[in-house]
Amino acid sequence: MPLRTPYRLLLIASAAPALALALMPAAASAAGGPGRYTTIDVPGAADTVAVGVNDQGVVSGFYTDSSGSNHGYIDRDGTLTTVDVPGAAATFATVMNDFGVLVGYSIDSSGDAHGFIDRDGRFTAVNAPGAGPASGQGTFVANMNNLGVIAGFYIDASGVQHGFIDRHGGFTTINEPKAGTASGQGTNVGYINDLGQVTGSYTESNNNTVAFAGPPGRLSTVSDPLAPAFSTLTAAINDAGVVAGEYFDASEVVHGFTDLRGTFTPVEDPAGTEGTDVTGISNLGVVVGFYIDSSGSTHGFELSPAR
Repeated sequence: MPLRTPYRLLLIASAAPALALALMPAAASAAGGPGRYTTIDVPGAADTVAVGVNDQGVVSGFYTDSSGSNHGYIDRDGTLTTVDVPGAAATFATVMNDFGVLVGYSIDSSGDAHGFIDRDGRFTAVNAPGAGPASGQGTFVANMNNLGVIAGFYIDASGVQHGFIDRHGGFTTINEPKAGTASGQGTNVGYINDLGQVTGSYTESNNNTVAFAGPPGRLSTVSDPLAPAFSTLTAAINDAGVVAGEYFDASEVVHGFTDLRGTFTPVEDPAGTEGTDVTGISNLGVVVGFYIDSSGSTHGFELSPAR
């Protein structure tokens, strides 16, 4: 899997400002605690990953078919629609905003990544200036908020990651000053909410990875207290400031969490005997991600908070 939302998917939505303010108490009170888990499996798929969920409950992500090819999908109340960028070798959908605009990235026949915007089947490419045009390089789009602002990262010709925010074609690069500048290092951005707060991480020159969340220029480090040092990753942030992410324990098993201003709540799908990875959260506190079962297969999940 290339990312996880990114980031990382990255691999892996919000509401208009007035509505977001109205929803803040609900989102804050539903920060990923006990609730109802629903498995998401694309029929016939070998593996399914859920990446994002919007405030209409539309889940987006990607799956691997029986031949090993990757496709995006949209899940509307159990009705699944496959998404393939025309001409692409692989498609990875990430997040659909509340206006029905889907974003993600695709891989071409040369192995280069290109972001995309999908408006009802009309695809527009997103290629960050400076992205490398070679296998394993390119542009990875994580999400688009309801204001049309895109977040993600790109990998340059030297293999270094750079976060970016794309405001209607105007790109702003985000490079954490502490990030390393060698191949496999740098900064990635995994999400942007309607208030302009982002999530992501940077990799230092000693290859330690540090997760962050908050407004660009005033980012705060995020580290789950249950996690070993430098093993926490952040995936998404809703308009109430609830951060969703995961960490890897000493045995490399992944564990999900939500974080509301330093209060961490575990998210562990009971079916995920080999780990649970959280990739997205809506303003209503609905959490999505994927779990790994005892056979090593990957399944998407949705966690609806208890009311």
